[in-house]
Amino acid sequence: MLNRSAVPLIVLVGGLSGLVLAPDPAFATLPVALNVVGLGVGTYPASSIMRRIGRRSGFVLASAVGGLSAIAAALSIMAGSFAGLCIACAVLGTNQSFVHQYRFAAAENVPSSRVSQAISLLLFVSLVSALAGPELGRHGRDWVEGAPFAGAFFALAVVHFLAALVLAGYRDVDAAQETTEGPERPLGQILLQPAYVVAVAAAAFAYAVMTMMMTAAPISMHAMHGFGLDVTAWAIEGHVLAMFLPSLITGALIVRLGVQAVMTFGVVMLAGSATVAWIGQGAVHFVVALILLGVGWNFLFTAGSTLITTTYRQTERFKAQGLNDLIVFGTMAVLTLAAGVLLELVGWRGLLLCTLPFLVLMLVILVFVPKEGEPAAESADRVEQRASTG
Repeated sequence: MLNRSAVPLIVLVGGLSGLVLAPDPAFATLPVALNVVGLGVGTYPASSIMRRIGRRSGFVLASAVGGLSAIAAALSIMAGSFAGLCIACAVLGTNQSFVHQYRFAAAENVPSSRVSQAISLLLFVSLVSALAGPELGRHGRDWVEGAPFAGAFFALAVVHFLAALVLAGYRDVDAAQETTEGPERPLGQILLQPAYVVAVAAAAFAYAVMTMMMTAAPISMHAMHGFGLDVTAWAIEGHVLAMFLPSLITGALIVRLGVQAVMTFGVVMLAGSATVAWIGQGAVHFVVALILLGVGWNFLFTAGSTLITTTYRQTERFKAQGLNDLIVFGTMAVLTLAAGVLLELVGWRGLLLCTLPFLVLMLVILVFVPKEGEPAAESADRVEQRASTG
Protein backbone atom coordinates (compact mmCIF):
# COMPACT_ATOMS: atom_id res chain seq x y z
CA MET A 1 0.00 0.00 0.00
CA LEU A 2 2.98 2.28 -0.54
CA ASN A 3 1.02 3.99 -3.32
CA ARG A 4 -1.32 5.48 -0.72
CA SER A 5 1.39 8.04 0.11
CA ALA A 6 0.69 10.02 -3.05
CA VAL A 7 -2.71 11.52 -2.25
CA PRO A 8 -1.97 13.03 1.20
CA LEU A 9 1.35 14.35 -0.11
CA ILE A 10 -0.33 16.05 -3.07
CA VAL A 11 -3.13 17.39 -0.86
CA LEU A 12 -0.56 18.99 1.43
CA VAL A 13 2.01 20.32 -1.06
CA GLY A 14 0.06 20.49 -4.33
CA GLY A 15 -1.96 23.52 -3.30
CA LEU A 16 1.00 25.18 -1.59
CA SER A 17 3.15 24.69 -4.69
CA GLY A 18 0.25 26.01 -6.73
CA LEU A 19 0.19 29.21 -4.68
CA VAL A 20 3.79 29.86 -5.76
CA LEU A 21 3.51 28.79 -9.39
CA ALA A 22 -0.10 29.58 -10.37
CA PRO A 23 -0.83 32.79 -12.29
CA ASP A 24 -3.85 33.41 -10.03
CA PRO A 25 -4.50 32.26 -6.41
CA ALA A 26 -7.90 30.89 -7.50
CA PHE A 27 -6.01 28.19 -9.42
CA ALA A 28 -3.79 27.19 -6.51
CA THR A 29 -5.64 23.92 -5.90
CA LEU A 30 -5.63 22.97 -9.59
CA PRO A 31 -2.78 20.42 -9.21
CA VAL A 32 -4.76 18.70 -6.44
CA ALA A 33 -7.96 18.90 -8.46
CA LEU A 34 -6.34 17.50 -11.59
CA ASN A 35 -4.91 14.66 -9.53
CA VAL A 36 -8.49 13.73 -8.71
CA VAL A 37 -9.54 14.29 -12.33
CA GLY A 38 -6.86 11.82 -13.38
CA LEU A 39 -8.26 9.37 -10.86
CA GLY A 40 -11.81 9.86 -12.10
CA VAL A 41 -10.92 9.62 -15.78
CA GLY A 42 -8.76 6.56 -15.22
CA THR A 43 -11.21 4.46 -13.21
CA TYR A 44 -13.08 2.67 -15.98
CA PRO A 45 -9.99 2.25 -18.21
CA ALA A 46 -8.12 0.82 -15.21
CA SER A 47 -10.80 -1.79 -14.71
CA SER A 48 -10.82 -2.62 -18.44
CA ILE A 49 -7.02 -2.90 -18.58
CA MET A 50 -6.94 -5.30 -15.65
CA ARG A 51 -9.69 -7.38 -17.20
CA ARG A 52 -7.38 -7.90 -20.19
CA ILE A 53 -3.92 -8.20 -18.64
CA GLY A 54 -4.74 -9.17 -15.05
CA ARG A 55 -4.59 -7.27 -11.80
CA ARG A 56 -0.89 -7.90 -11.12
CA SER A 57 0.30 -6.51 -14.46
CA GLY A 58 -2.07 -3.57 -14.14
CA PHE A 59 -0.92 -2.74 -10.62
CA VAL A 60 2.78 -2.93 -11.53
CA LEU A 61 2.33 -0.85 -14.70
CA ALA A 62 0.38 1.85 -12.86
CA SER A 63 2.98 2.09 -10.09
CA ALA A 64 5.79 2.53 -12.61
CA VAL A 65 3.85 5.27 -14.41
CA GLY A 66 3.24 6.91 -11.03
CA GLY A 67 6.97 6.95 -10.31
CA LEU A 68 7.77 8.60 -13.63
CA SER A 69 4.98 11.14 -13.09
CA ALA A 70 6.35 12.06 -9.66
CA ILE A 71 9.75 12.75 -11.23
CA ALA A 72 8.02 14.92 -13.83
CA ALA A 73 6.27 16.87 -11.06
CA ALA A 74 9.58 17.51 -9.30
CA LEU A 75 11.24 18.68 -12.51
CA SER A 76 8.27 20.96 -13.25
CA ILE A 77 8.64 22.67 -9.86
CA MET A 78 12.36 23.13 -10.49
CA ALA A 79 11.55 24.69 -13.86
CA GLY A 80 8.79 26.90 -12.42
CA SER A 81 6.22 25.31 -14.69
CA PHE A 82 2.70 25.37 -13.24
CA ALA A 83 1.33 23.61 -16.34
CA GLY A 84 3.91 20.84 -16.01
CA LEU A 85 3.03 20.34 -12.34
CA CYS A 86 -0.67 20.12 -13.20
CA ILE A 87 -0.10 17.54 -15.94
CA ALA A 88 2.17 15.45 -13.73
CA CYS A 89 -0.37 15.47 -10.88
CA ALA A 90 -3.12 14.46 -13.31
CA VAL A 91 -1.11 11.45 -14.51
CA LEU A 92 -0.31 10.58 -10.89
CA GLY A 93 -4.06 10.41 -10.39
CA THR A 94 -4.38 7.64 -12.96
CA ASN A 95 -2.20 5.46 -10.72
CA GLN A 96 -4.75 5.99 -7.96
CA SER A 97 -7.40 4.55 -10.30
CA PHE A 98 -5.57 1.25 -9.95
CA VAL A 99 -4.86 1.73 -6.23
CA HIS A 100 -8.58 1.96 -5.50
CA GLN A 101 -9.06 -1.43 -7.14
CA TYR A 102 -7.02 -3.01 -4.33
CA ARG A 103 -10.18 -3.30 -2.23
CA PHE A 104 -11.89 -5.37 -4.92
CA ALA A 105 -8.84 -7.56 -5.30
CA ALA A 106 -8.95 -8.19 -1.55
CA ALA A 107 -12.69 -8.99 -1.67
CA GLU A 108 -12.13 -11.54 -4.44
CA ASN A 109 -9.76 -13.57 -2.28
CA VAL A 110 -11.93 -14.10 0.81
CA PRO A 111 -15.32 -15.70 1.56
CA SER A 112 -18.26 -13.34 1.00
CA SER A 113 -18.95 -13.31 4.74
CA ARG A 114 -15.55 -11.71 5.34
CA VAL A 115 -15.57 -9.03 2.62
CA SER A 116 -16.17 -6.15 5.03
CA GLN A 117 -13.28 -7.28 7.23
CA ALA A 118 -10.98 -7.67 4.22
CA ILE A 119 -11.76 -4.17 2.99
CA SER A 120 -11.33 -2.75 6.49
CA LEU A 121 -8.00 -4.51 6.93
CA LEU A 122 -6.81 -3.19 3.58
CA LEU A 123 -7.66 0.36 4.61
CA PHE A 124 -5.99 -0.11 7.98
CA VAL A 125 -2.67 -1.31 6.53
CA SER A 126 -2.76 1.78 4.31
CA LEU A 127 -2.31 3.88 7.43
CA VAL A 128 1.49 3.86 7.67
CA SER A 129 2.07 4.58 4.00
CA ALA A 130 -0.62 7.28 3.97
CA LEU A 131 0.99 9.01 6.94
CA ALA A 132 4.27 8.99 5.04
CA GLY A 133 2.79 11.39 2.46
CA PRO A 134 2.56 14.50 4.66
CA GLU A 135 5.91 13.61 6.25
CA LEU A 136 7.57 13.42 2.83
CA GLY A 137 5.99 16.76 1.98
CA ARG A 138 7.09 18.41 5.21
CA HIS A 139 10.65 17.08 5.27
CA GLY A 140 11.19 17.20 1.51
CA ARG A 141 10.30 20.86 1.21
CA ASP A 142 13.90 22.10 1.13
CA TRP A 143 15.74 19.07 -0.25
CA VAL A 144 16.15 20.81 -3.63
CA GLU A 145 17.48 24.33 -3.20
CA GLY A 146 15.28 26.99 -4.77
CA ALA A 147 12.51 24.52 -5.61
CA PRO A 148 10.23 24.02 -2.59
CA PHE A 149 8.68 20.55 -2.43
CA ALA A 150 10.52 19.21 -5.48
CA GLY A 151 12.41 16.87 -3.17
CA ALA A 152 9.13 15.53 -1.83
CA PHE A 153 8.08 14.46 -5.32
CA PHE A 154 11.46 12.81 -5.95
CA ALA A 155 10.91 10.83 -2.74
CA LEU A 156 7.41 9.92 -3.92
CA ALA A 157 8.90 8.53 -7.12
CA VAL A 158 11.08 6.15 -5.09
CA VAL A 159 8.01 5.04 -3.14
CA HIS A 160 6.12 4.25 -6.35
CA PHE A 161 8.99 2.20 -7.78
CA LEU A 162 9.22 0.24 -4.52
CA ALA A 163 5.48 -0.40 -4.73
CA ALA A 164 5.90 -1.80 -8.25
CA LEU A 165 8.44 -4.31 -6.93
CA VAL A 166 6.12 -5.37 -4.10
CA LEU A 167 3.08 -5.70 -6.36
CA ALA A 168 4.99 -7.95 -8.72
CA GLY A 169 4.43 -10.65 -6.11
CA TYR A 170 0.62 -10.43 -6.22
CA ARG A 171 -1.14 -13.57 -7.48
CA ASP A 172 -4.09 -13.08 -9.82
CA VAL A 173 -7.26 -15.05 -9.19
CA ASP A 174 -7.27 -18.03 -11.53
CA ALA A 175 -10.05 -17.41 -14.04
CA ALA A 176 -10.53 -21.16 -14.42
CA GLN A 177 -11.66 -21.35 -10.79
CA GLU A 178 -14.34 -18.64 -11.10
CA THR A 179 -17.92 -19.85 -10.79
CA THR A 180 -20.80 -17.96 -12.39
CA GLU A 181 -24.56 -18.18 -12.13
CA GLY A 182 -26.50 -17.01 -15.13
CA PRO A 183 -25.43 -14.91 -18.13
CA GLU A 184 -23.56 -11.63 -17.82
CA ARG A 185 -26.11 -8.85 -17.44
CA PRO A 186 -26.15 -5.47 -19.23
CA LEU A 187 -24.47 -2.65 -17.34
CA GLY A 188 -27.74 -0.72 -17.06
CA GLN A 189 -29.43 -3.61 -15.28
CA ILE A 190 -26.62 -3.75 -12.72
CA LEU A 191 -26.72 0.02 -12.23
CA LEU A 192 -30.47 0.13 -11.53
CA GLN A 193 -30.35 -2.27 -8.58
CA PRO A 194 -31.37 -0.42 -5.39
CA ALA A 195 -28.40 -1.85 -3.49
CA TYR A 196 -26.03 -0.66 -6.24
CA VAL A 197 -27.53 2.85 -6.05
CA VAL A 198 -27.10 2.99 -2.27
CA ALA A 199 -23.53 1.65 -2.42
CA VAL A 200 -22.44 4.10 -5.10
CA ALA A 201 -24.13 7.03 -3.35
CA ALA A 202 -22.44 6.20 -0.03
CA ALA A 203 -18.96 6.12 -1.54
CA ALA A 204 -19.55 9.10 -3.84
CA PHE A 205 -20.95 11.40 -1.14
CA ALA A 206 -18.28 10.32 1.33
CA TYR A 207 -15.60 11.37 -1.13
CA ALA A 208 -17.51 14.49 -2.20
CA VAL A 209 -17.66 15.95 1.31
CA MET A 210 -14.19 14.80 2.28
CA THR A 211 -12.55 16.08 -0.89
CA MET A 212 -14.09 19.53 -0.72
CA MET A 213 -12.97 20.04 2.87
CA MET A 214 -9.63 18.25 2.65
CA THR A 215 -8.58 20.05 -0.54
CA ALA A 216 -9.38 23.48 0.88
CA ALA A 217 -8.17 22.90 4.45
CA PRO A 218 -4.38 23.23 3.91
CA ILE A 219 -4.78 26.51 2.03
CA SER A 220 -7.34 27.81 4.52
CA MET A 221 -5.04 26.95 7.43
CA HIS A 222 -1.68 27.96 5.99
CA ALA A 223 -2.45 30.80 3.58
CA MET A 224 -5.62 32.33 5.04
CA HIS A 225 -5.35 31.76 8.80
CA GLY A 226 -1.58 31.90 9.15
CA PHE A 227 -0.86 28.49 10.64
CA GLY A 228 2.64 27.13 10.04
CA LEU A 229 3.40 24.23 7.74
CA ASP A 230 4.06 21.92 10.69
CA VAL A 231 0.63 22.58 12.21
CA THR A 232 -1.02 22.17 8.82
CA ALA A 233 0.82 18.88 8.21
CA TRP A 234 -0.18 17.59 11.64
CA ALA A 235 -3.82 18.39 10.90
CA ILE A 236 -3.63 16.45 7.62
CA GLU A 237 -1.90 13.57 9.40
CA GLY A 238 -4.66 13.53 12.03
CA HIS A 239 -7.19 13.37 9.22
CA VAL A 240 -5.35 10.49 7.55
CA LEU A 241 -5.20 8.61 10.86
CA ALA A 242 -8.94 9.08 11.22
CA MET A 243 -9.50 7.81 7.69
CA PHE A 244 -7.79 4.48 8.27
CA LEU A 245 -7.55 3.75 12.00
CA PRO A 246 -11.30 3.08 12.44
CA SER A 247 -10.86 0.20 9.99
CA LEU A 248 -9.88 -1.89 13.02
CA ILE A 249 -13.58 -1.96 13.93
CA THR A 250 -15.52 -0.90 10.83
CA GLY A 251 -15.70 -4.41 9.35
CA ALA A 252 -16.95 -5.85 12.63
CA LEU A 253 -19.51 -3.06 12.96
CA ILE A 254 -20.85 -3.82 9.48
CA VAL A 255 -21.21 -7.50 10.33
CA ARG A 256 -22.91 -6.74 13.66
CA LEU A 257 -25.07 -3.71 12.80
CA GLY A 258 -25.41 -3.83 9.01
CA VAL A 259 -24.39 -1.43 6.26
CA GLN A 260 -27.30 0.98 6.81
CA ALA A 261 -26.41 1.67 10.44
CA VAL A 262 -22.72 2.18 9.63
CA MET A 263 -23.60 4.45 6.72
CA THR A 264 -25.85 6.50 9.01
CA PHE A 265 -23.04 6.86 11.55
CA GLY A 266 -20.83 8.04 8.70
CA VAL A 267 -23.27 10.77 7.68
CA VAL A 268 -23.54 11.94 11.31
CA MET A 269 -19.73 12.14 11.57
CA LEU A 270 -19.47 14.17 8.36
CA ALA A 271 -22.18 16.55 9.57
CA GLY A 272 -20.30 16.90 12.85
CA SER A 273 -17.13 17.72 10.96
CA ALA A 274 -18.78 20.54 9.03
CA THR A 275 -20.37 21.85 12.23
CA VAL A 276 -17.09 22.00 14.16
CA ALA A 277 -15.35 23.69 11.22
CA TRP A 278 -18.18 26.25 11.07
CA ILE A 279 -18.02 27.06 14.78
CA GLY A 280 -14.42 28.29 14.72
CA GLN A 281 -11.21 28.51 12.72
CA GLY A 282 -8.67 27.83 15.46
CA ALA A 283 -6.14 25.04 15.14
CA VAL A 284 -8.21 22.78 17.40
CA HIS A 285 -11.31 23.33 15.24
CA PHE A 286 -9.46 22.36 12.08
CA VAL A 287 -7.92 19.29 13.70
CA VAL A 288 -11.17 18.03 15.24
CA ALA A 289 -13.13 18.73 12.05
CA LEU A 290 -10.60 16.86 9.91
CA ILE A 291 -10.60 13.90 12.31
CA LEU A 292 -14.41 13.65 12.21
CA LEU A 293 -14.19 14.01 8.44
CA GLY A 294 -11.86 11.01 8.22
CA VAL A 295 -14.02 8.79 10.46
CA GLY A 296 -17.18 9.67 8.53
CA TRP A 297 -15.48 8.89 5.25
CA ASN A 298 -14.25 5.54 6.57
CA PHE A 299 -17.70 4.42 7.67
CA LEU A 300 -19.48 5.46 4.48
CA PHE A 301 -16.82 4.28 2.05
CA THR A 302 -16.20 0.89 3.71
CA ALA A 303 -19.93 0.16 4.00
CA GLY A 304 -20.50 1.20 0.39
CA SER A 305 -17.58 -0.89 -0.86
CA THR A 306 -18.91 -3.89 1.06
CA LEU A 307 -22.44 -3.49 -0.27
CA ILE A 308 -21.30 -3.10 -3.88
CA THR A 309 -19.76 -6.60 -3.87
CA THR A 310 -23.22 -8.13 -3.39
CA THR A 311 -24.60 -6.61 -6.59
CA TYR A 312 -22.63 -8.30 -9.36
CA ARG A 313 -21.64 -11.74 -10.59
CA GLN A 314 -18.04 -12.83 -11.06
CA THR A 315 -18.12 -12.29 -14.83
CA GLU A 316 -19.55 -8.80 -14.26
CA ARG A 317 -17.13 -7.67 -11.61
CA PHE A 318 -14.75 -5.56 -13.72
CA LYS A 319 -17.45 -3.52 -15.44
CA ALA A 320 -19.53 -3.18 -12.27
CA GLN A 321 -16.49 -2.09 -10.26
CA GLY A 322 -15.34 0.22 -13.04
CA LEU A 323 -18.72 1.93 -13.29
CA ASN A 324 -18.86 2.34 -9.51
CA ASP A 325 -15.45 3.99 -9.38
CA LEU A 326 -16.21 6.13 -12.44
CA ILE A 327 -19.26 7.60 -10.70
CA VAL A 328 -17.57 7.91 -7.30
CA PHE A 329 -14.34 9.49 -8.44
CA GLY A 330 -15.89 11.43 -11.29
CA THR A 331 -18.04 13.18 -8.69
CA MET A 332 -14.98 13.64 -6.54
CA ALA A 333 -13.06 15.17 -9.46
CA VAL A 334 -15.74 17.75 -10.23
CA LEU A 335 -16.00 18.84 -6.61
CA THR A 336 -12.24 19.01 -6.17
CA LEU A 337 -12.07 21.34 -9.14
CA ALA A 338 -14.74 23.46 -7.48
CA ALA A 339 -13.07 23.54 -4.05
CA GLY A 340 -10.38 26.12 -4.86
CA VAL A 341 -12.82 28.41 -6.65
CA LEU A 342 -15.37 28.12 -3.83
CA LEU A 343 -12.72 28.87 -1.24
CA GLU A 344 -11.70 31.98 -3.14
CA LEU A 345 -15.26 33.17 -3.82
CA VAL A 346 -17.23 32.29 -0.66
CA GLY A 347 -14.53 31.45 1.87
CA TRP A 348 -14.13 28.50 4.20
CA ARG A 349 -17.58 28.80 5.79
CA GLY A 350 -19.31 29.13 2.44
CA LEU A 351 -17.58 25.98 1.25
CA LEU A 352 -18.82 24.14 4.36
CA LEU A 353 -22.41 25.06 3.50
CA CYS A 354 -21.94 23.47 0.09
CA THR A 355 -21.40 20.06 1.73
CA LEU A 356 -24.86 20.02 3.33
CA PRO A 357 -26.89 18.98 0.23
CA PHE A 358 -24.82 15.81 -0.10
CA LEU A 359 -25.42 14.85 3.53
CA VAL A 360 -29.17 15.49 3.31
CA LEU A 361 -29.46 13.54 0.05
CA MET A 362 -27.56 10.59 1.55
CA LEU A 363 -29.95 10.47 4.49
CA VAL A 364 -32.92 10.53 2.11
CA ILE A 365 -31.43 7.63 0.14
CA LEU A 366 -30.81 5.63 3.32
CA VAL A 367 -34.41 6.13 4.43
CA PHE A 368 -36.27 5.59 1.18
CA VAL A 369 -34.13 3.31 -1.03
CA PRO A 370 -34.10 -0.40 -0.06
CA LYS A 371 -30.71 -1.97 0.47
CA GLU A 372 -31.56 -5.53 -0.54
CA GLY A 373 -29.58 -6.42 -3.65
CA GLU A 374 -29.24 -9.64 -5.56
CA PRO A 375 -26.89 -11.99 -3.76
CA ALA A 376 -23.40 -12.26 -5.11
CA ALA A 377 -23.11 -14.94 -7.75
CA GLU A 378 -20.67 -17.01 -5.71
CA SER A 379 -21.72 -18.54 -2.45
CA ALA A 380 -19.41 -18.15 0.54
CA ASP A 381 -18.28 -21.75 0.39
CA ARG A 382 -17.36 -21.45 -3.29
CA VAL A 383 -15.32 -18.32 -2.68
CA GLU A 384 -13.73 -20.02 0.29
CA GLN A 385 -12.77 -22.97 -1.87
CA ARG A 386 -11.33 -20.68 -4.55
CA ALA A 387 -9.39 -18.66 -1.99
CA SER A 388 -7.86 -21.77 -0.48
CA THR A 389 -6.82 -23.25 -3.81
CA GLY A 390 -5.77 -20.04 -5.59
